[in-house]
Amino acid sequence: MGLLTKILPEPVIRWLNDALRDTSTDRFSRVFHASPDWIVISRLSDNVIVEANQGFEVLSGYRARDVIGKPISNFDIWVDPRQRADIVERLKRDGIVRHVHTKARRRDGTVRDFDVNVTLISVDGALNSHSVWLCRDITESRLAAESLQESESRFAMLFALSPIPMCYANGEDQFATTLWNDAWFANFGFDPAAAQSKSGGELNVWVYPEDRQKIIGMAASGLTESHMETLMRRADGSLRQVSVSTRLFADGKYPLLVSTYVDVTEREESRQKIETLNAELESRVLARTAELRAINEELSQTLKTLQRAKDQLVQSEKLAALGSLVAGVAHELNTPIGNGLTVASSLEHRVEAFSGLLDVGMRRSDLQSFVDETRLAAEIITRNLSRAGQLVSSFKQVAVDQTSSHRRHFALASLIAENLLTLNAVTRKYACQIEVKVAAQIMMESYPGPLGQVLTNLINNALLHGFQPNDPGSIVIGAELVGDSWVALSVRDTGKGIDTDNLHRIFEPFFTTHLGQGGSGLGLHIVHNIVGGVLGGEIKVSSELGQGAEFSVLLPLVAPQRMQD
Repeated sequence: MGLLTKILPEPVIRWLNDALRDTSTDRFSRVFHASPDWIVISRLSDNVIVEANQGFEVLSGYRARDVIGKPISNFDIWVDPRQRADIVERLKRDGIVRHVHTKARRRDGTVRDFDVNVTLISVDGALNSHSVWLCRDITESRLAAESLQESESRFAMLFALSPIPMCYANGEDQFATTLWNDAWFANFGFDPAAAQSKSGGELNVWVYPEDRQKIIGMAASGLTESHMETLMRRADGSLRQVSVSTRLFADGKYPLLVSTYVDVTEREESRQKIETLNAELESRVLARTAELRAINEELSQTLKTLQRAKDQLVQSEKLAALGSLVAGVAHELNTPIGNGLTVASSLEHRVEAFSGLLDVGMRRSDLQSFVDETRLAAEIITRNLSRAGQLVSSFKQVAVDQTSSHRRHFALASLIAENLLTLNAVTRKYACQIEVKVAAQIMMESYPGPLGQVLTNLINNALLHGFQPNDPGSIVIGAELVGDSWVALSVRDTGKGIDTDNLHRIFEPFFTTHLGQGGSGLGLHIVHNIVGGVLGGEIKVSSELGQGAEFSVLLPLVAPQRMQD
């Protein structure tokens, strides 16, 4: 390569040295081949390559020995051959061409960007007979530049079109020169032609200039982010509450400060209104709470009064039931006792007559007649007194059950029969018939007193609300086992039925359709409480107006234990 230093003129060597950033002429040959740039020397007349360096081999993919001695047009290197022809024309005219951006194709077909510098040289006395091509690969730097340009364009577009008022300022002049976007001018009312590039201090937008100095001071100290709310002045002099957020970016030698300005005046006004409203609401709540407390106390007193009235009515119901029981007992005992008393009176008269015969003498037939009559009277008296004794025993059992609520083992059919016996004084006033369809083998361990009260109340309810005294009809009491542990008891009548609108209310306390006509409104309420409470069951009702009603009671054969048991 010593030939290069001989054939190349000194100015060209200096030019190449300058391009290759080396100022030592004696090292030109070594630098020529060591240079990462592509350097080619070609003959101007026929474009034949006479020398190529190692940089050419690396950047083009061709070996130097394959291209030396051949015209450049033999290789598909130039993407646009017309551009090379244009460079040659300029070279012939000016003797040198600098910094032409071109695209060259490597041997593998990939295309790279190059910065091309060319100069004419004289060889062997032939003036300007050769050209030296220095090509530097700028693909990566061009891509980086394009990316940066695209990023800057995107930032400029986002900045300009952002709906949020923004500005940015460069730290080169202490953030004095400020560029504002369209949204800022629209919100603050300034003329872009007059206000652009001026700082917020110059535009007098800061009501408190120290806030601006605080932001600049934080940026100068290296704080990358800041946020504050402050009062700012629009072009028309009106004041707005503004949330100012800043972000500091590295932008080459000097930092770039980007700020956003969000008008929060309405938000602050809304917040103040909400605080005022909350205070008013709190005051109203306190007043309403006091009012409700007073109403609650009044309701509590009313509830206590109603509870006392309910207790009194329940007591009245119990007394009425007791009166009904007494009436039933009196009615049932009246017949056998009356019969016994009549026979005993007749016997007394017969004894007196028989005593008179003793004084005048008697015949055998008189004695036999007296004995027969006495025996018959004794039988009648014994039979009626026995019946009275049975009735008293039954009434005693019912009375004990209803007053003590003791738990015991009993047959359901017997319990129903005993309770119906006490209701004869009431049922005999009605034309309807009561039928019992209960198997004798259904045994329960429960509370006969409360269960008897349930039956009594259901039958009384059917009579009072379902029938007139002379109305024909029937009340059927049925029971059947459900599985091994439950019994389904039903009281069904063929009376008037219950209005659909009243069905969901009949178990409510004090609800009655016969107020003042013998109904207290507590009978079915008591039934509901007893069934769901001490008996541990549930009760339902079904009815259609004019089709009668049926109360279905599902009870456990063994009632749940109570604490007092």
